[in-house]
Amino acid sequence: MEHGTLIRKLRKERNMSQTQLAAGICSRTTLSSFENNHSNVSSDLLFKYLERLNVTVQEYSFYLNDSVTPEKEYLSAYFYNEITKKHDEEIAERIRGFRSKYENTHDFYFCCMSIELKLFLNKKHSKDLYDVDEDKRIIKNYLNRVQQWGHFEISLFSNCLYIFNSDYIRGTFSVLLKRTKLLSSIASYQNDISIFLNNCIVLSFERQKLLDVRYYVAQLIKISESSPRKAYDRLMCEYYLGLLQELHGKKDSAKLIIAQFKLLGFEEHATELETLENRILESAKKSVNFI
Repeated sequence: MEHGTLIRKLRKERNMSQTQLAAGICSRTTLSSFENNHSNVSSDLLFKYLERLNVTVQEYSFYLNDSVTPEKEYLSAYFYNEITKKHDEEIAERIRGFRSKYENTHDFYFCCMSIELKLFLNKKHSKDLYDVDEDKRIIKNYLNRVQQWGHFEISLFSNCLYIFNSDYIRGTFSVLLKRTKLLSSIASYQNDISIFLNNCIVLSFERQKLLDVRYYVAQLIKISESSPRKAYDRLMCEYYLGLLQELHGKKDSAKLIIAQFKLLGFEEHATELETLENRILESAKKSVNFI
């Protein structure tokens, strides 16, 4: 649907005239020309229309795509929810598809999706199926260049955490909060930070950095105070703290939280937590370097 067509539809549904919608924003003829798709308007005017119509930007984007989830949002959901369940051949095909789309559109989003999948396969098999040295440089250069981070940058950093060393990640966390301060009241931003911190905690366990685990758990507890994921994140914090206790000899601490997830009906997630618990405990038996 065209922008002008959608604004006209939203206006009429709310029984507003063009004069009423345009008052104090622009001339009626400017709005009329826009609604008839004869001209464009600045984002500033568009946001003012939406505010008067009591329509959020997120709702507008949804309506604009004819109530269909936009492609990038769909692909992000695919990456987070489905990628670990797919066979290597399908993931390799996705990599080629994203790379081709990037070459055709020059949209950096598809370049990053291709890179993230290559990194995922390399990590999954603990060997370099793909040469990603140049890809790592691309990601690092992009994140270092962008000063005001949003959902895309936080997600990119979160998905590619393991290409950065632990000191860099921890040092960047405070910078990340500054770079995203303007977004801190947005629920989706709080969700992004929660996901990021959960990823930091898991990576710190894998790297046997228990002091970092405690630091990120403390940050997650603090962040969760105003997060829509508060209940989930608090349970996860208890799980991580339980796992720390198990590493110091107290049996079944994490298992108590896993049982709570099962009682709540999150069987698949509980299984994932059991797998992580077993992996971390097994690594601890083989190493004396947990700090």
